[in-house]
This record gives sequence, C-alpha cells and structure tokens, in this order.
Amino acid sequence: MTLQYARLFQLRAGLELIAERNHTTRDELADALRQRKNIDYPDKDATEGADDIITHLQNAYLIRETTDGYQLTSHDDVDDEVDNTILLHAGDEILGASNERVQADRVLANIMYEHPMLVVLSKYVYRYGPVTSNEMKRKFDGEAFLNDKMNAFTIDMGLDLLTDADVIEQGQNGYTKGRWPVRLFTHVVHEEYTDLGGNADGGIREPQLFERLETLYGIDHSTFDRLLSRLQTEGIVSEASYEELIFNPETIQGANIHE
Repeated sequence: MTLQYARLFQLRAGLELIAERNHTTRDELADALRQRKNIDYPDKDATEGADDIITHLQNAYLIRETTDGYQLTSHDDVDDEVDNTILLHAGDEILGASNERVQADRVLANIMYEHPMLVVLSKYVYRYGPVTSNEMKRKFDGEAFLNDKMNAFTIDMGLDLLTDADVIEQGQNGYTKGRWPVRLFTHVVHEEYTDLGGNADGGIREPQLFERLETLYGIDHSTFDRLLSRLQTEGIVSEASYEELIFNPETIQGANIHE
C-alpha cells in the first residue's frame, strides 16, 4: 500500500481519540478526525483524509479493530502481528510516553517501518541537502524501496511527515537535515558498515565508522553514541572485541530497512 494523506498531528490525534473513548467505531473515529483535519481551524465538513489516517494507524500496528470498536494496540498485539518487533512501538506505549516529542518519534518509527521510502527520502536530504521537493521527485518518482513505490504524491506526503517530526527542515533553498530518527541511523550505519568491509564474520572499528558518518552526513559524536547505544540495546549491533562492531544480519533484515 502506498503512502496516503496523513500528517503526524492527525495520526497522534487518532490515538488520543481512541484512548479517550476506549471503544469507538470507524464512522465515529472518522467523524472526530475530520474535525481535526486542520490543526488550527477544525473543519466539520472536511471529508478527505480520515479513512487514510485510520488505515495508516492500523497498518502501522498502532490500533486494532475489535467487535467493540477500535482500541490501541499493546506490545502483545504487535508481537502477534510482526515476527520481528525491533524498533516498533505499540499504540498504548506511544501515548504512555513522557512528552509529545517522544510520542511523535515513536509514531514515525512505526510509519517508517510500514513505508521504508521515508528512510530513503530522509537519507537523501541528510546526504545532499538542501534539496527541493522537485529535485526529490526527479530523483525518486517511480522508484521503489523494499516494495514501497514512490510517486509525486507519496513523496510530498513523505516530506510533510518528515518535516512534522523535525527529521528534516524546510528552508528557502530546500530541505535540510534535522533530528536523526533511529531507523535512518540504522540504515545508514548498516550501509556504511558494509561499504567498509564489515560482515557477519568480521566487524569494523567504531571510530572508523563514526569518521565515515561524520564525513558523509555531518553527524556529531553525541548523537552517534546515543543512537549506537540504542542499536546495541536492541541487539542490532554487538561488540566483538575492543571498539569493533558487528551487525546482526537477521535482526537488521527484520527491522525492514535492509536493501
């Protein structure tokens, strides 16, 4: 399924509405979402987007439909649906986060799992920004990543989602990099790890990997250390010897970011 109309604040609103009502039908949820279609000026007559938002939330394992209506997913629900839940979050876990920034990061992590084209778009901005929307379309229109096909519409939707999450920033000259999401970091690290000669039998030195990412993507050491620690906690990366890192190939493939 291709990326449809959705903004990050609307996806979060869908989760909040379900949490507030406990059980709600699709029509009730769609009507409530239409009133939040525009974050500044709610439009009760708006008809576009609500069904797409509900579908996105379902496909991203954030909500589930029961005989009593929609509910937020739990960790057990996600575990039943996905073989490898690395870097995924349940709906109730997202609303249990400490602040809206963390909630937004977790929603995006699941959307990126469902639509890995978002990893490709953000990676390109981080490597070559500033780039404009038209430049992105010339580069990626018609391309596919892990069977996630891109077109002019989905590229615009993807850029909106990434901007909402502060992953990229829009300036006068185009999009530039913002806050590193963990899925982008994982993809970039794995790609550069492989290019540097790392494999399942032998890893590469951490300082060598950081130097490569600093040169190509301008990442700072604190961000690199923070996100690398996350990958080690998740079991994606392990230390083989002093300062040597090895990727777990099965885990990285299950995370839905492997080319």
